[in-house]
This record gives sequence, structure tokens and C-alpha cells, in this order.
Amino acid sequence: MSMKPIKLENKLTVNGKEVTSVTLDFSKLTGRDLIKAEAEVRADGEVTPMLTFSLKYQAALAARMIGITYDDIMEMNADDFSKITNRVLNFLTKQG
Repeated sequence: MSMKPIKLENKLTVNGKEVTSVTLDFSKLTGRDLIKAEAEVRADGEVTPMLTFSLKYQAALAARMIGITYDDIMEMNADDFSKITNRVLNFLTKQG
């Protein structure tokens, strides 16, 4: 999957540095990351049976790839949040 940077409307602090774009590297995700993200969103009240379509799950996975907390990504403005979660959704629903 292409790893094109996602341009952000608002700056984001990652590892102490302000950034204006993020790149989601799906090749670095492991099964353990998927399970931990599921546990995190279930603890946050997510009950969707198909997590692929859960914005919370998509956000939790993105946060792991970006290097920020789940709470940080949940506080993003809707435009940036949607750009990021849509990219994760595309990854989760790709047909191979």
C-alpha cells in the first residue's frame, strides 16, 4: 500500500516535534498491534461487532502508527481525523 503523507490542517506534536503531515506505515503493524487496539477501543465502550468500520478502532491503529496516544488522535479536528481514519479504513477493507 502506498505510504503517501497525509497533510494536516492543524499542526500535531509527535515525539516533541510539531509536524504538518503524517505517514501511516501499515507494514509496521503487527497482529499484536491489532489486538491491543481492539482492547483499547473495547475499554472505551466500542461495541461494534465489525471493528473494521469503527472510527475508534481506525483511530487507535493510526495513533500507534503515528506515535501519539489514542486520546491525542481523538482530540484532532474532524478534517484531519477523517483524512487519517479514511486511510486506515482503506487499508482494512482492501481486497486481495
